[in-house]
Amino acid sequence: MNVFIMRHGQAAPQASTDALRPLTEQGCEEVCLMAQWLAPQVPAFDRVLVSPYLRSKQTWQQLSRFITGSRVEYCDELLPNADADITASLLLAYGELEKDSNLLVVSHMPLVGYLVESLCPGTMAPIFVTAGMAKVTLHKGQGGLFNWLEGPHNVRPHYSRPTPLCGFMG
Repeated sequence: MNVFIMRHGQAAPQASTDALRPLTEQGCEEVCLMAQWLAPQVPAFDRVLVSPYLRSKQTWQQLSRFITGSRVEYCDELLPNADADITASLLLAYGELEKDSNLLVVSHMPLVGYLVESLCPGTMAPIFVTAGMAKVTLHKGQGGLFNWLEGPHNVRPHYSRPTPLCGFMG
């Protein structure tokens, strides 16, 4: 199973609660850049797991304009300070059921970094920029393989401007 772990796009610094912080215009553009880059490689996700926080939901909304998702679930196991080992166990269970699938996780720092570390023995938790995305390949009975970590700053040179589909959601 291929697991794509994504940090939400840039969010507003303040809201009445952390859970209600929306994406900024820059955050929407970051997500669209990543979606444009990833879509030719992964035209669809078999399962999408999203943090219930607003900025993560909005990240998925932007991404889904470019890449479809068959099943979307909002999971408390993806909150910023969730236990990465518990979340990794959830992903490994999906991996047993859906061996040749593409799964997307949309969450927050520090969880996204710790999740890579938990899935890939011997890998230190990477730092994700906003809208950064990692690919981890899971094989039954083995640790995950950390394939790559990319961000909007890496893919921006390939796209002059985000497409008009990237509307500001704030």
